[in-house]
Amino acid sequence: MTEFYQINEKLNYIKDLGWEDLTLYEKSAITESIVDIALLSKNFHRSIREKGVIDKDNNKDYYEGLSRPQRDRDEISSMIIIKMTLQSFENSPWLCLNQIIHYFKSKGGKFSSLSRDTFERRVSSLCETGELEKVSVKDLSDEELEKIAHNKTFRFVYKISSEVNKIHENGEYTVAKAAPLDKFLNAIIDIIQLLPDDAKNTIIKNIK
Repeated sequence: MTEFYQINEKLNYIKDLGWEDLTLYEKSAITESIVDIALLSKNFHRSIREKGVIDKDNNKDYYEGLSRPQRDRDEISSMIIIKMTLQSFENSPWLCLNQIIHYFKSKGGKFSSLSRDTFERRVSSLCETGELEKVSVKDLSDEELEKIAHNKTFRFVYKISSEVNKIHENGEYTVAKAAPLDKFLNAIIDIIQLLPDDAKNTIIKNIK
């Protein structure tokens, strides 16, 4: 949260800028770039092979063709994998189902209306493929539980599989094909270039 606040502080001028300060052309062009980013990000799926975690005993298969598209891998499953991967770098890699649901609800939009059953099915599916690990809280120490939540009303917690992290670290994201980084960056550059010079300079200075 601290980092998020500092970023907002640095870009406070942009928050104060407002659409009313932009011309109709600038508003339309910026909106077009934002739509491009939204469409690109919607078309990616983060996954490993169709059958789940690749057999470690077959080294050739383990390190070749690692991250291939799955037609049944949807946006929600991909976001769960991404969130759990980021969580693995935190003080505790574990999250309970309620915390996963809260993450999605905080995104707003269509995610705020999804049912609990929707998330339960996705998490269960990721556990079946071995992409997530499911553990009873009884198997965790009190110290580990304290890192997860103070109100321990949940029975199970989840974390990303270390094998999956290794696969994604060495393999190719499907997002690299569906939503190439250069297109993301070009759309962001287009937005920055359309801003007034002082706003543009503020952003460039903070990037450095």
